[in-house]
Amino acid sequence: MNTSKENPADQKRVGVIGAGIIGTMAAWQLAARGHHVTVFDQWNSPNDRGASAGESRIFRTIYKEGPEYVQFLQKSGRMWRELEASQDAQVLEWCGGLTIGRPDQPEVAAVGERARTQGLEHRILDATAMRAEFPQYAVDDDEVGVFDPAAGVFRPELAVLAARNEGVRHGVQYRTYTKVLNIRPLANSVAVDTAEGASLFDSVVLATGPWAEQLAGFDVPLVRAKRLVAAWYPVRDLTMHKPANMPIAIRRHPEGGYSCFPCLDGMSVKILPHHLQWPDLGTVEELPRFIEPEFVRSAETTVARLMPHLDPTAIRVSTWTEGFTSDGAPIVGLSPVDDRIVLAVGMSGQGFKFSPMVGSVVADLVSTGSSADAISIMDPSRFNPGASQ
Repeated sequence: MNTSKENPADQKRVGVIGAGIIGTMAAWQLAARGHHVTVFDQWNSPNDRGASAGESRIFRTIYKEGPEYVQFLQKSGRMWRELEASQDAQVLEWCGGLTIGRPDQPEVAAVGERARTQGLEHRILDATAMRAEFPQYAVDDDEVGVFDPAAGVFRPELAVLAARNEGVRHGVQYRTYTKVLNIRPLANSVAVDTAEGASLFDSVVLATGPWAEQLAGFDVPLVRAKRLVAAWYPVRDLTMHKPANMPIAIRRHPEGGYSCFPCLDGMSVKILPHHLQWPDLGTVEELPRFIEPEFVRSAETTVARLMPHLDPTAIRVSTWTEGFTSDGAPIVGLSPVDDRIVLAVGMSGQGFKFSPMVGSVVADLVSTGSSADAISIMDPSRFNPGASQ
């Protein structure tokens, strides 16, 4: 992570397309290094239409997805604290996190193995210990909970706001309600076309979330928008379900899998089902705001079985979108179309927690063309896309 000011001769005009958490973090990091940054979004920032919606998100450090992510996450945690201190705002509460299921369930086993092999602080609680310490979660006699103390819960919309405001403090200009129609690499610049005309930049960052395919220039679709649905369930005991007493959880059970978030609104707990389908969307504009009753009833059945201190009635249901790659890893790196375009798309449900470091890597790539913090699993070249725009 490098936040030092660039040499004035190296300062660039940078356009960032997308003002969700990835775009705002990239803009902050770029401006902190002295670049002149303009951010475009077809909506406002923050908003509830893209991948930074949902009212709560998870931060975790014991990461089953791969050992290469752990240092990235640890650095991101430090940057989240830096952002909070700079903005005098709390966007991340360190409530700890649980992965719950049978010890031989693949994800539960992977989390325990990751913690052991990488020397990460953790505890493994058997069913008796779980019932005593975390009664919010019903467990069977053969289940365990792997506890990650370096985990927490975000308020994502406030996080986007904090990153946006920190960027503005460093000079970032925001052009909201401005839809980008095209990106055109020219001989000495990259043009960003909008209905109001073209703007010229030395570099452009594509942080368009589930809209990635509209501008990325890939020959084949690499990022597909999916529908995510969460519901909120009333708490019967508010104190029990506050972040101070309830860790986030990822649950894997034969009767249902989900992510669970402690109460942030003073009345309900959010559940994001994983065992129910996240369907592909042809376009983001096809996202339905009304969800079929069968989906909600199925989620309620899981909550009634596995969350004993909630009323299993979904009092609010919300949908949003995220862009997923075929291998589940983000795309962060130089575009195969033109190395003046930096891609930060396809976060695949992972990006929020390590968005500060994605922003830092993006700023490195814009500044020097490489980053010591980049991790190979995110490199766009793994797809070997063509170079046609």
